[in-house]
Amino acid sequence: MMPHESIPPELIPWFLKQQMFWVATAPLSLEGHVNASPKGVRDCFHVISPTRVWYQDLTGSGIETISHLRENGRIMLMFIAFDGPPRIARLHGRGKVHEYGSPEYDELVLPENRRPGSRAAIVVDVQRVSTSCGYAVPYYEFKSHRQILLDYFDRRERADQADPNAHAEKGLKAYWDRENLESIDGLPGLAAASKVERTPYCRDAMRFADTPEGGDAPERSILKEPGSVAAGAVVSGGGTPVKREFGRQRMQDLVVAFALGLAAAAIYVQVMSAL
Repeated sequence: MMPHESIPPELIPWFLKQQMFWVATAPLSLEGHVNASPKGVRDCFHVISPTRVWYQDLTGSGIETISHLRENGRIMLMFIAFDGPPRIARLHGRGKVHEYGSPEYDELVLPENRRPGSRAAIVVDVQRVSTSCGYAVPYYEFKSHRQILLDYFDRRERADQADPNAHAEKGLKAYWDRENLESIDGLPGLAAASKVERTPYCRDAMRFADTPEGGDAPERSILKEPGSVAAGAVVSGGGTPVKREFGRQRMQDLVVAFALGLAAAAIYVQVMSAL
């Protein structure tokens, strides 16, 4: 294990390339429940500096991470390589919660990059970075991000948009009031998001889980989930998913990722040969 006080520059592209990561937090009480949550959807993780990162937190049925951060601030983010050279990296630090509608949230989550159901921006001041071998981690092939979560909360946001008070019975804000006010241990969760007067909104392209920030909906079709539009599919005016080929930007991303993988593999082979 190699500890660092900040994120090594060579690791930043690797962090940003990962399709998912895990967040771990815990309450102070010995009887409280430790929590670990997987985080996905393209481009939700960001590096501000070698000692500060943040991610866009999407709504779910639980509120453990936010509740624990409000109580004690402790957090750890873990990234794992499922392809290319093996690696596990952990970011330990102190986290802050900036709820939907707060000035800090608006500064980080720009309107054109907001996802359906986005409820907070989680900012982490990194205090310790460690990497380990990851030799026992299996290979997995990434196919696509799941679409169903964004579809579900997009419908709830649309309900709020259609309501005169921007607080529909089956809307997103009502969901926050019902599911996200406290943790399973009774710690406070969301405090102000559901009371924001404006209506949650995101642009059409960001309703697709594979859309890069600031980009257009990916021009490709992917596996369709029950009750959802195919993740990343381009939808015609009649609501029918349309199959397209890989876009030029996506192909460029794959070429760059492949080149970085080859370079990292060469370095790895040299290091192992010297042992």
